[in-house]
This record gives sequence, C-alpha cells and structure tokens, in this order.
Amino acid sequence: MTANNPKRAAIEATILAYFQALNDADIDAILDLYSKDPVMLPFLQPAVIGTDAVRENYEGTFQLIRFEVQTTIQELVEMSPEWAYVRTDTSGIFTPRRTGEGTPAIFHELFLLCKTGDEHWQIARYSFSPASALPPV
Repeated sequence: MTANNPKRAAIEATILAYFQALNDADIDAILDLYSKDPVMLPFLQPAVIGTDAVRENYEGTFQLIRFEVQTTIQELVEMSPEWAYVRTDTSGIFTPRRTGEGTPAIFHELFLLCKTGDEHWQIARYSFSPASALPPV
C-alpha cells in the first residue's frame, strides 16, 4: 500500500525512524523527527512543551530506562495536505537501568504529524500510555 502512496510512505518512515531512535537512545535523532514547536503528552505527567523541554524529558527517560520495542501502525489518517495522525501499538522490553531486569511492555501511542516545506513529516504532538503494568524505575 505504501509503495503506491509516497506521502503515506514518508509518514510511516518518520514513525519507524522514531522507534529506531528510541531503541538506540539517540536523542539527537529523535529531536530531528520533531517539529520546531513540539508537545509531548506523557501518561500521568504534565505536558512537555518545546524543544528544550522535550530534550530534557528524553535525557531523563534514557537515564532511567532502556527500550527494545517494535511498533505496529494501526491507523494512519491524512487530515489535510500538511497534517496527519498515526495511531500505533508498541510492544517489547522495558528495562529499568537500576535493576537491569527487562519486563514485557505494551504501549499505545498517538502522533500528530505536520509536513515541512521540504516534504518531510515531523512529529508535532506525541501522546503515549502503557497498556500493561510497568516495573518501577
């Protein structure tokens, strides 16, 4: 389906690159995928607004947790020529660095993406929540 739809393929590429960078704990690669005015909506926490705050959030997260996850795109909707949303289900191993003991984890995510002038799709808003119990970090 994506081979015949370059726009959809570009949106999917952004999402897949995000999860690769998450698994690699590569903050710079993650931030390259975000728009210039990002907002994260993490579960049970206040909104994280702006590039500096998003960077700090990932720095803190990667000090506590290592991810080994795979995602499945469940829904991809192009709302306009410049906006789309993607709903994903992600599963894998969530490893608190304190214990080093990996635990299976499942997350639901919702991404709102905007297209930049160079035809790249960037994450403007990102919300996620666990769908299974998580170990204490």
